[in-house]
Amino acid sequence: MMNFPLNLAVGFAQPVNQVGNYVYYKAGSAGGADPSIKVKTDQGDEYVLMPGQGFRLDKKTFTNLQVTNYGGQATIIGALLIADGGFFDNRMSGSVEVIDGGRTRALNNGSFMGVAAIGPGAGNIGIVQLWNPAASGKNVFVDSVKINSAAANGIYMLDSNAALPTLYSTAAPKRLGGSVSVMELRVNQQAAQPAGRNMWSGSVAAGSVIPIDLKGSILIPPGYGLMVNGNTAAVNINASFEWYEETA
Repeated sequence: MMNFPLNLAVGFAQPVNQVGNYVYYKAGSAGGADPSIKVKTDQGDEYVLMPGQGFRLDKKTFTNLQVTNYGGQATIIGALLIADGGFFDNRMSGSVEVIDGGRTRALNNGSFMGVAAIGPGAGNIGIVQLWNPAASGKNVFVDSVKINSAAANGIYMLDSNAALPTLYSTAAPKRLGGSVSVMELRVNQQAAQPAGRNMWSGSVAAGSVIPIDLKGSILIPPGYGLMVNGNTAAVNINASFEWYEETA
């Protein structure tokens, strides 16, 4: 039995020189994109595999394999197990392989964090927004939102289909030194509550931080945004977000 690490860029073929008749795609991730691979043996057999799948040749063996990134969306990091007819594993039928998606997304520059803040303005409430530009080509999955205000404030979280007028910043990748996110952190001050469907409401005490309890990711497709605003005029509001991105 041999374990072979996979590092498959889009369009890349990785040769594996090993005699065997059994192949198991032990683990693999493309940062949330399609992690399927194609395995071709020197006997002419071809198989498309997802993590946890494999194949065994009947009454013949291979001496080498060509492994390619079949999903073709992002680099696949994973592992391939190869064995011959003498190999068995009693835990295969009852085990579940756990892939650390967060680690893989960070390695592939697919996860990000960012913060937006707007100071107090006389007669105006503060609004911050995580905005996905229409031409981004990415679906964005928000996993964490945290709110802070210098004074007691009621808080609303809304969806939106229009970008706020002021760009506050771009977002940092969780892979330090990696490329920045396609997402934009935007802010605005205005007298009235912004338009949008209310997704959450609560309150924050002066100087405290509250997390919005998410039981699953919020999907922001291209051309949409997630807004957080206070309902008290002349009070600042800060919001921090964590998310990961996949090809739309």
